[in-house]
Amino acid sequence: MKSFRRRIHDIHANLRAAVHLYPKIESDPGSAKQVTVMPLIEAGEESVSCELEARFKKQTETSTLIRWPSVNLYRVENATVVGDQANVFLANGKWLRVCPSLGTLPLKKVRPPIYLGATKLNAPMFHLSGRDHENHGHFLFQHMPRWLAAQKKMQEANPHFKILVAKGHLRWQSRYLTRTGASEEQILECGDGTSRCKDLYYLPQLRGQDACISRPQDYRSMNEFFHRSQAKTERALFLSRKDAPNRYLINEDEAIAEIEKVFGSCRSIQLSKTPLDQQIDLISSASVVVGPLGQALATSLFARGSIFINLDAGHGPDSWGDAFRDVATICGNRALSLYSKTPRTADGSFTFPPDALRQMLERVKMLIQ
Repeated sequence: MKSFRRRIHDIHANLRAAVHLYPKIESDPGSAKQVTVMPLIEAGEESVSCELEARFKKQTETSTLIRWPSVNLYRVENATVVGDQANVFLANGKWLRVCPSLGTLPLKKVRPPIYLGATKLNAPMFHLSGRDHENHGHFLFQHMPRWLAAQKKMQEANPHFKILVAKGHLRWQSRYLTRTGASEEQILECGDGTSRCKDLYYLPQLRGQDACISRPQDYRSMNEFFHRSQAKTERALFLSRKDAPNRYLINEDEAIAEIEKVFGSCRSIQLSKTPLDQQIDLISSASVVVGPLGQALATSLFARGSIFINLDAGHGPDSWGDAFRDVATICGNRALSLYSKTPRTADGSFTFPPDALRQMLERVKMLIQ
């Protein structure tokens, strides 16, 4: 249920949109008063192997190129942040739009500030909310790299800073943050209304406009924090989406049966019912991890030396399937996507023909032996 503040902000935004009164955009804040631009990330590129998938598809190209742009850290004095996505507004009322994730956000969906009754945040804040913050995959792939890239600079700028995360998500996001150098008392939840921040530090996502992932070194850093060295088990691990409202594998039980035929045995888990420590143990020790396209595959950040198999609908390729493959590879695993050649339903779910899946899995097994 929406809070009273959220409803007021929605009404305010809808009334303004009805008369086409949208926030003004600031996409080049270098000359704006009360904004300090601190260059942090240089543009670069890195070749990442996709050897297993290339061999499976009999392709000659065995690597892909990950590119990222130069990125600045912005210190914004007297900033205003609005909503659980924490859209940032400068003191002059302009919406700060320098993150690639905001390029496709319609102006009518950007709630402007309501200053009356706004919450005051006096401590220095590092902004770690934004679009798609509620999804574990997006948070790990697109938001956590911001934290890892800025952590040292933030300590130098003000060691007493707080980390501002989205309302309603502090509990699970803090589990990742505290494993990567943050403390529990350092993490603060923003509201779903307007907050006035005396000293805000904002780092956009470290990726290009059309890319899903950013610098490989940030994923390697996460893997250093998360991975636990363990002996590999022979049992395959299936990442179930039975508890998902959409985009699940309709014939999951049949798929698990085919995995067992090929790999001998298979354990199925739902991440929503598995504590993070247990997730890390299971993923770190798994020889083969299989799952339908979705946020569960971001657990490749916990693994090294494993095989990750993404099951997807259609004929491929898929940009997020490629992203999961690439992050798995960056962390020292091998990965590929298998496509069902069947369409998705209205809610994005799909069926993977059992015979086709078994044949594909048998070929994968031959390639990894």
